[in-house]
Amino acid sequence: MPIYQNSTVTDAKIEVGNYAIYVAATAGTTAGGTWVNMGAGMVSSVNWQPEVFTSQAGNAVDPIQGIARETATIDMELIEYDGSSFSLLTGGAMAGSSGSVTVGGQTTALVARGIKLINVRKLATGSTQTTTFVFDNCFLNSGWAMAPKSDNDTDPVNVYTFSVTAKQYATAGTIFTKTVG
Repeated sequence: MPIYQNSTVTDAKIEVGNYAIYVAATAGTTAGGTWVNMGAGMVSSVNWQPEVFTSQAGNAVDPIQGIARETATIDMELIEYDGSSFSLLTGGAMAGSSGSVTVGGQTTALVARGIKLINVRKLATGSTQTTTFVFDNCFLNSGWAMAPKSDNDTDPVNVYTFSVTAKQYATAGTIFTKTVG
């Protein structure tokens, strides 16, 4: 018989399932701003990475410790191809409409975008709870990757993978906000 170290679990503190993925044409867009849904897919990872610094005395405790800069990387997989939303997500690296996209020669400076992730789940009480992430100042890490599959594959749908990083503004601004409500 198992022994449980905690006698209860608060389901409002457990996130279940994946997120709807949205992109905004401008960085710093609020959660209630204008967003474009990226379509069916999933967030495969979110990674907040603070870059820590220390100042060492050599013969005493570290006198100064802090965070020099922060980033957050969002990796996503999309199964709906939409050239216009891909173009928006890439910050100008692609130009596209719903059915086509042109890659290369589009821009020399990428434009920051906003990324919003929304998870809605039902709690044991019957009510719903929504978790919203809003990432500011996001830039594409690399191009998209796709691995075409066999027509006879048990899951023949092509998957497009993207990775973006939210960076601090020059004034060490907010990387992201997470709201649960």
